[in-house]
Amino acid sequence: MDLAIHPSWWLGSVPGVNSRHESSGPEPVPGPPAGERDTSAGAETVVAVATPRSLDDERPGRAAAAPATPSAATIPAQPGRRATGRSPWRRARGRLAAMPAVAWYVAVLAVLSATAAVVLRHTVFPLLSVNNDEGLYLLHARTLAEGRLFPPAPHPARSYLPWLGTVVDDHYVLKYTPFVPAIFAAGLIVTGSIDPSLAAVAAAAVIVTYLLGVELTGSRRVAALSATLLALSPLMLLQSAMVLSYLPALVLLQVTVLGVLRGRRRRQAWPVVCAGLALGVAASVRPYDVVLLLAPLAVWLAVSSTGRRWWLLRWLACGLAVPALILLLTNQAATGNPLRLPFALLEPDDRLGFGPRRLYPEDGRHVFGFTDGLRSVGDHLWLLGGWACGGVVLAAAAIAQAARRRLTAPAAMLGLGGLLFLVGYLGFWGAWNAAELWGGIRYVGPFYVVPVLIPLVHLGGWGCATLVSALLGRGRRVALAVISPVATAVLALTVVVLTGALRDNLTLTSHDRDLHAMINRMPGRPLVFVAASPRYLGHPTPVTANGPDLDSRVLYAVARGVDDLAVLADHPERAPYLLRLPPGYDRGPESSSAARLERLAVRQGDQVQMTITVGVPPTATRARSARLLLTAGTRQLSLPVDPRAGATVTLTVDADGLDPGDVAEVSGRTRPTMRAVPRGRGTSLTAQLRATDARGHEHTVDEQIVPVRIARDPAAAGSRGEPAVTVLGSVGQVAAVGTGTRPPLRIRLAAQPPAAPAEQPRAAAAVASIRKPSATAVGGR
Repeated sequence: MDLAIHPSWWLGSVPGVNSRHESSGPEPVPGPPAGERDTSAGAETVVAVATPRSLDDERPGRAAAAPATPSAATIPAQPGRRATGRSPWRRARGRLAAMPAVAWYVAVLAVLSATAAVVLRHTVFPLLSVNNDEGLYLLHARTLAEGRLFPPAPHPARSYLPWLGTVVDDHYVLKYTPFVPAIFAAGLIVTGSIDPSLAAVAAAAVIVTYLLGVELTGSRRVAALSATLLALSPLMLLQSAMVLSYLPALVLLQVTVLGVLRGRRRRQAWPVVCAGLALGVAASVRPYDVVLLLAPLAVWLAVSSTGRRWWLLRWLACGLAVPALILLLTNQAATGNPLRLPFALLEPDDRLGFGPRRLYPEDGRHVFGFTDGLRSVGDHLWLLGGWACGGVVLAAAAIAQAARRRLTAPAAMLGLGGLLFLVGYLGFWGAWNAAELWGGIRYVGPFYVVPVLIPLVHLGGWGCATLVSALLGRGRRVALAVISPVATAVLALTVVVLTGALRDNLTLTSHDRDLHAMINRMPGRPLVFVAASPRYLGHPTPVTANGPDLDSRVLYAVARGVDDLAVLADHPERAPYLLRLPPGYDRGPESSSAARLERLAVRQGDQVQMTITVGVPPTATRARSARLLLTAGTRQLSLPVDPRAGATVTLTVDADGLDPGDVAEVSGRTRPTMRAVPRGRGTSLTAQLRATDARGHEHTVDEQIVPVRIARDPAAAGSRGEPAVTVLGSVGQVAAVGTGTRPPLRIRLAAQPPAAPAEQPRAAAAVASIRKPSATAVGGR
C-alpha cells in the first residue's frame, strides 16, 4: 500500500509549511498574524485565520475545492480604532494561552533537558569528564569572564602550560576559538556559574529541533517526536553536561537551516540574518562539520531559489559579518594572521588528510591511513546505534522514507549532508584518535558524530511517524503488535547504554574525587609539581588545572626540570610537593588510578646523594629485559635491571657531570655503561625505566626528572658563598590514593647530614640564586 506523502491529521499537521518548499510557482507574501491589523500601505482590513482540520484540505489535488469551513475571513476594519488595544504583556499571555498542547509538551521537555544537564553536571561530572578538552574550554571561559582574551603566562611560562595551549609573548593561546567559551563566560558573568549556560544550550537543542522539525515535515507532532528522540539520546544527555563545543554546534547548525528555510518561505529577512549569524559562529567553531553537513542544502538553495539567490546571500552575509569580523580579529591577536586559526598554532601535523599526525609537539608520530579512517567511522556508527535513542530503527526508517520519496527537498538535502559528513570523516584523524588511540568515545559517547543526530532524528522520526500512521490504518491490534516490541527494544537499549555510561563515568569521577581530596588535605597553600606525560596541566586529569589568575589555594606546575627551582623561588610561602601519576592514568574505568604525593625539599652542597628504587614494572611478565637510563646534559648511564625483581641505585650528583663513578651502589651484578648524547642539554637528571618485550621492541615504562642546578664556576662557587650543586628532590611519600599499577620509579634524597642547614623554611632562600647569572640552566632542564 502506498503511504501518504504528508502525515495524517492525527500527527498535528501545520498548514502551508511543506507545500511552499516544493512549489515551483511564486510564493504569496504572508499576511499578518491572526487577529492583527494589516498596517501595509492601502490596507484597511483585519485578517482572521482559521486552521484547517487536516492537512488534506491543503493538498494540491484539493486546491480548487471549496472547503466546508472557510480558512480565512476578511472583516472590515473600523476606521479610527486599533485592531488590538492590548499591552505587549497581555498579547504575550494570549499567545501562550493559544499554544497547542504539543508546543507545551516540547516546552516541558526542554525544561527537563535543562534540568538533566545541570544534575548530571553536579553528580556525574563535578570535576569535569575524561575528555580533558573540557578544562581548556572552561579556562577560556573564565578568562573571558575576567575581561581578557588570553590567560596570562608568568615566567617560566611552560611550567604553567595548560592542556593544548601554547606560549605567545606573555600569554597562552588556547587551541580553540572563543565563541563557545563565550557562552559559558556569560553564565559566569551573570551568576558566577556555568550551570545557566549548560541549561540554556540543552533547552535550546530541544526547542530548535522541534522548530526545525515543523519546518521540514509540516507536523507539530512529528517535530515533537524528533525533539523527544534527541532529548532521550544518551549522547545528548551526557554532552549537555559537558563544557564542550559539540552540542552548541548542533544548535547552531539547526538554527542555520531553520532560519534559511523559514526566511525563504515567508520572504522575511530577519530569519535569514539569524541564520547567517548562527552559520558564522558554527563555522568558526567547527568549520569542517559545517561544510560537510550543509553543502548539499546550500547547493539546493542556490539551484532552487530562482530570483531570490542574491536576496538570500545578501541577508546571510549581513548575519555572517559580525562573527566573521570577530574571528578575524581574534585570529590576528592569537596567531598574528587573521586567516590562521589557533588550532594550527600548536601542532601543524594536527590536520585533515592521511599521513603522519600528531596532537601536540611532544606527541608520538601516528601514521593515519584510509583503513584507519574506515575503522574509526565504523566505531562511531556502531556506538551511535545505541547512543542515539532508537539509532538503528531511526536509520532504517529514514532510509525507507527516502526510498519511497516521502521527503521534502530540504529534508532530503539534510540526509545527504549526513552521508557526506560520514564520508568526509574518513579523512579526519581526530575521530581515529578518539576511537582507537584514546578510546574515550566508549565512555562519553561518539561525540564527533553529534551533527549526524540532526538528519537522524528528523528523517528517522518522520519515517517512524509515517509507518505508525500506516499501521494504524490496518487496525489498532496490528499496530500494537508491531510497535510495542520495537519500542520496548529501543527503550531497553537506551537504558542499558545510559546506565553503563553513567556507571563508567561515576567510576572515573570517583578516581578524580579521591585525587582532589588527597591534595586538598595538605596544609596551607601547597605548590604541587605534576609529573605526568605529556607535560601539560589539566591532563590526564582535570584536577591538576589552574585558574587564569594562578591564585588558587593549590597551585599546580609542570615538573619539567631546572625551571621548577624558579617556580619554587617565586612562591616561597608555598610548601612544595610532587604528584606522581602512572602512564595511562584514568584512561578508562579499569585503568590505573594509583597516584602518590611526595614532599619536596632543596639540598645544596658540593655533592648531593639520592637513592633510586626501581620497582617491578607492570609489563614484567611480558618483558624480556629492562634497563635504567640516567641522563644529564650530554652524558647518559645505562644500568641493566631485572624486570621481575627491580633494583636499587645510590647516585651522587656533583658538579663534574654524570659518570660511572657517581653510582656508588647497585643491587645487582652488572655495572653501568656510559655513552654520549650529542643533543643533550641542561643539568637536570632524567631517569627512565625502559623495557624490551619478547619481539625486541623497547618502550618507556616510567620517567622522572630531578631538577639540578650547577654553578657556572663550581671551583669558585664556595668562595662566593654559592653552592656548587642545588637539587630539588623528594624526601618521602606523604599520601597515596587509587588502585592499579603505581609508577615504578622512586627517587628520594639521602638523609640530611646533621651539619647541613635546615631544609625548611629556608627552601626559598636556597633557590633564590636560580636567577643569578652564575647559574647554569640551559633549556627547560
